[in-house]
Amino acid sequence: MPKVFVSYSHEEPEHDSWVLEFSASLRKNGVDSALDQWDLRPGQDTTLFMESQIRDSDFVVLVCTPMYAQKSNIPRGGVGYEKNIISAEMLQSQDLRPKFIPVLRKGEFQTALPTYLGSKYGIDFRTSRDQAEALDELLRAIHEVPPSSKPSIGPNPFPKPEPAPGAILAPVFTNPTAGVIRVDGHVESWEKRALGRFEFLRQTRIDKKKDDPFEKGYWQASFALQGELRDVGLSELLDILRKSKTGRTGWDIGWVPTRDEIAPYPFQNGIEVWLAETGGKGPGHSDFWRAEGIGTFSLFRGYQEDETDFAKQFPQIQLDISLVLWRVAEFLLYIENFSRNLAVGNPNANLRIQWTGLENRQLGYHKAFAPSLQKHVCHQPSVESHLHIPDTTAIKKTLLRYLWTITRPLFEAFNFFSVTEEQVEQLIKGLFDAKKETGI
Repeated sequence: MPKVFVSYSHEEPEHDSWVLEFSASLRKNGVDSALDQWDLRPGQDTTLFMESQIRDSDFVVLVCTPMYAQKSNIPRGGVGYEKNIISAEMLQSQDLRPKFIPVLRKGEFQTALPTYLGSKYGIDFRTSRDQAEALDELLRAIHEVPPSSKPSIGPNPFPKPEPAPGAILAPVFTNPTAGVIRVDGHVESWEKRALGRFEFLRQTRIDKKKDDPFEKGYWQASFALQGELRDVGLSELLDILRKSKTGRTGWDIGWVPTRDEIAPYPFQNGIEVWLAETGGKGPGHSDFWRAEGIGTFSLFRGYQEDETDFAKQFPQIQLDISLVLWRVAEFLLYIENFSRNLAVGNPNANLRIQWTGLENRQLGYHKAFAPSLQKHVCHQPSVESHLHIPDTTAIKKTLLRYLWTITRPLFEAFNFFSVTEEQVEQLIKGLFDAKKETGI
């Protein structure tokens, strides 16, 4: 029996009565519908009630009106809080089946549906439409029954020829006996999944009474290997992650902590670490990372420049050139280590980095830089950059070129600022000495 939570805004008594009757009609038709008028008990925490109902339901039906849209677009109150939970879950969901179903009770679709619902198809329940017909459409969606008018599929008039004996059409393993898999390196879809998970954890784990370390902005770096990998379970993947540390700084990429409160944990075929805990920690030390055995990894980290000590010492700098270069260089070196520990041969990798919360930030260098950077301010909220790495086992040899290439769009967003490869080499010398490590 499908479980459905009905989300709506309290308006005039007639509207609340309609919602009550609407929810009752769902129950009469084999749907376990939940409603605050029935299920929210006196003294119960309303936010926990909303979270659990949205999380545990198979579907969430949103009764849309202009007032519902208005309340949803304000980040407070019951409907506004539901919007935060729903939008986060929509981002992290990997299921193509629609969980959130808008129904239009009053107004027009353009003004009654909250902005976060985007272009989702809704069902018209306005008084001008036959209510039984509308209810039938909704019930078919919930029970996953196609419309009665939909014809069955006939035979293909152009049958494909049978494959040749021994032909392999779509292998999962390139060498099953050796435990090797082939991956396509599709970083865009991986980046979106990781972002959805990150936003969900921000909404559900950070205490609203504490500072959100990511509120002012963060950077996300994601990569996906492309080629042949060893087929490993989560325990072996965790060991690979431990071995992949670069050891270049005191706050390593993909750090695997041992303290129970922040230790890595398995989640949906992957491993995660959430270092922000319940909030109130320094942005530069509030990592979230997630890795999967299919050669994918994502890191989210706030800016060290937003931490109190840095801001007091360098109030004119909101993004430091050398810190950016060190972070990205360390991430590139991590890709090489991760690939060497997991891959078979010399795989490719696709890398994407996004910096958020950039608008009105001032670019600078805490050890002084010429010419003056006083006019290098960013006028856009975020910057994205991407890079294809043809051989992940040889990143050190071309590190300076990769580093210059992938950070160039970020620096240019600060009033056309740029650095040369020679300047990059000097700025990261404390992290990576190109001449000593590559012999070039």
